[in-house]
Amino acid sequence: MRRRTAIKKLGLGLAGIPLLASLKNVDFFDWKESFSLDKTKDEKFWKRFKKSFYPVSKEFTNLENGYFGLHPSPVHKAYLNNIEKVNSVGSYYMRNDFFPELATIVESLEAFAGTEPGELLITRNATEALNIIIQGLRLKKGDEVLLSRHDYGSMIEIFEMLEQEEGIVLKIVDVPFDPKSDQELVDAYLSKTSSRTRCALLTHLMHLTGQILPVAKIASALREKNIDVVVDAAHSFAHVDFKLPDLGVEFVGANLHKWFSNPLGVGLLYVKKERIKDLRALFADSRLPKDDIRRLGHFGTPATPVVMTIPAALKYNQDITIPVKEARLRYLNNYWTNQARMIPGVQMNTPSDPQRSCAIASFGMEGYTSSEVVKHLYDHFGVFTVAASLDGREVVRVTPNLYNSTDDLDLLLEGIQSLSK
Repeated sequence: MRRRTAIKKLGLGLAGIPLLASLKNVDFFDWKESFSLDKTKDEKFWKRFKKSFYPVSKEFTNLENGYFGLHPSPVHKAYLNNIEKVNSVGSYYMRNDFFPELATIVESLEAFAGTEPGELLITRNATEALNIIIQGLRLKKGDEVLLSRHDYGSMIEIFEMLEQEEGIVLKIVDVPFDPKSDQELVDAYLSKTSSRTRCALLTHLMHLTGQILPVAKIASALREKNIDVVVDAAHSFAHVDFKLPDLGVEFVGANLHKWFSNPLGVGLLYVKKERIKDLRALFADSRLPKDDIRRLGHFGTPATPVVMTIPAALKYNQDITIPVKEARLRYLNNYWTNQARMIPGVQMNTPSDPQRSCAIASFGMEGYTSSEVVKHLYDHFGVFTVAASLDGREVVRVTPNLYNSTDDLDLLLEGIQSLSK
């Protein structure tokens, strides 16, 4: 009896502890300035923004923000606060409060993404979300799948595994680096279809070139042939201004730790309501109905403080607004790429039409490997970029974020110019 009384008292005491800065009371945002499209080219404004939101390292200039996004100081504070809260009360929070609050978080993401209730699932990253979709589609021997070499390597590997184990057939679409029209891209995908084509992977915003595919147009053409379209929106979500239903597809995987600016460890799965029942669960679940998207997310214990921080990241994105974010990032992209195209020896891998890319762009340098260029930029100019290769081209990826300035890009351009012959 004494033990029961003690537990009861403990429970009453914990119930009074505020466990989560909920959507209604996130109070980390007290910046007095407002965000608007007329600030797009205002360098003084964005330098004040950096000082207030991003205490980044001064040891180098970071132009490699594509791997994951640094979370701004208000989100970082919320994250640390959530770690402290969970660590102070342990599993009591998980057993009593987490899942009701998770439902509220998902509702807020549905509103942000423009989806219907019951169509979103929080995952650990986009790779997990896309594995759930692709392996859940039950592709079988002889089924053809459309891919591009521009797609993300981990996504390609899912299909390569299914090629080896299930006997599916991969058809490679030749995506042009600098398309002249949307129809050119639609035709590139249609040219690889046949009566056996079952599925196509479309990367909304390419991770190495930054090219933005006209997903809705391509998907519409493929849907007429009864081809399922899976979209990798890892880099486009909260980067360019769109709602998930705008893509006109039924399956999407995205990240929340890139341009959404949440801490590492969260992604997003979107499945249109009527298609949820068609997916075989990657993680076994025999309890929930076939049309309940939560059936696809039987992962075990989540990284709770990371998930709890989503409301703060959401508030950050709502305050800035995605149109303002997109405009600033595209401006920074165009600022350096327009000048780089005029430097002798530079080969741009990013479309020349400014509407076909946003923050991400890449180039190669005649006479140098991408690794040599990256090393030179860092060793001599303190500029951090990343090296890769794609379809026989050298790739130096440059990805500024909102805390970067044109001064940072001038330094990059100086480094590129120093390699020109």
